[in-house]
Amino acid sequence: MERKAINPPELFAGKAFSQTYSISRFERLIFVSGQVDCDRDGKVRNPDDLEAQLKGTLDNLEIALRAQGATMHDLVAVTIYIVGLQPEHTARIREIRSAYFDPERPPAVTLLGIERLAFPGLRVEIDIIAAQ
Repeated sequence: MERKAINPPELFAGKAFSQTYSISRFERLIFVSGQVDCDRDGKVRNPDDLEAQLKGTLDNLEIALRAQGATMHDLVAVTIYIVGLQPEHTARIREIRSAYFDPERPPAVTLLGIERLAFPGLRVEIDIIAAQ
């Protein structure tokens, strides 16, 4: 499979994400439903704690990918939903997610601030597409 991350010089130089990402000659795409920081019983692990929930959600994504025989280095697109997102949160969010993503070819990332998620206490939800 060939992966190509390109950040055109005419666009904003993203930190820890790629502006464009293409894959060719891949065998399969993997779609993971929105993951949150809940345990296997559906209980929110770190209510209202943005950083802890971001890490817990990324850990859950690793588990979901592993079940498909994939890793975080297979990511091509990531959408992150944050309840109550403020501009001062973005640097720390970028720092945390960068520890999980391929530094040589980070995926395309969209970060959205939203009003609420499905369960009280949730602040983070992430869905992804991976390719192998």
